[in-house]
Amino acid sequence: MEFVVDKVSEDSFYENLLLGLPKIMEEFPNVTDTYLDRASPVPHNIICGWEQKNSVLLPEDLRSFYGSADGILYSYKYHFREGCDENILKGKIEVNNIGNLNQIHGYEININPGVNMDGERYILKLGAESKVFELEDLNNLGKVVLVYINSRYFPNIWVQTMKPEFYFLSDDFTTYLRMSIHHLGIPFWQFSYTEYGIPDSSKMLFRLMLPGILPLDGKIEEIRKQFEKPQDEDKSIIPLNRLDLGIFRTYFRAPAPNTSSIIEQNDNSTVAKKKTINRGRPLTTVVKRTNIKK
Repeated sequence: MEFVVDKVSEDSFYENLLLGLPKIMEEFPNVTDTYLDRASPVPHNIICGWEQKNSVLLPEDLRSFYGSADGILYSYKYHFREGCDENILKGKIEVNNIGNLNQIHGYEININPGVNMDGERYILKLGAESKVFELEDLNNLGKVVLVYINSRYFPNIWVQTMKPEFYFLSDDFTTYLRMSIHHLGIPFWQFSYTEYGIPDSSKMLFRLMLPGILPLDGKIEEIRKQFEKPQDEDKSIIPLNRLDLGIFRTYFRAPAPNTSSIIEQNDNSTVAKKKTINRGRPLTTVVKRTNIKK
């Protein structure tokens, strides 16, 4: 048996890669100058050469990505005032091309590398065998990095601050790219997963473009802690509404009869049973008892 697969057009590829975001942004109010850099695929020998040079294997999803496009850059400009060129913020979704997927240094080396939990936060400890590669530069605030703790670990995506400190973003590249699309590439959205939070300009853009997406009055970790607190620790955070079960009417339940309607009379009561028709589920009969005076 043979299968014939049509070649995917370039437009269709990027539309699927970005989950239709470019078309949505073109119709978004106050958004102008949308730009998509269409990069050529990376040849297989170049990908293998990068892996040999850095002594690591790219994760399968990132390898497939570079096999389809040598990085990506989608950007747009948001005008806070229509027709005004002064109050502008530039959003972007970017992944470095393989030539700029460079190894970076300058982090602390630990004897026992790994990932530990400190409350609600993942603490990354890098060792002598660890390797960190830059996926995206976040100007003067930090970088999005691909982290190999050692050869036995699959790499993960973290945001590295200028200190440097590492904050976990996602398990794999596919999830990170979807997160970028979900946040519309708003500048520094990655820092909502850090203790520093996002800049005020990005907060304003979130309120205008994605209201309700982020807890803008606090960090994501702090909001999560509040919702996960036991009720007896701090009952003042969320008021509880108690439900009075007395408002519900109580019925007796009995097995379904074989006939459509049966009337049984005795000295004390009359029992009315009515067949319930419900395909695909067992029959349920509601029995209501009423005393009869002689």
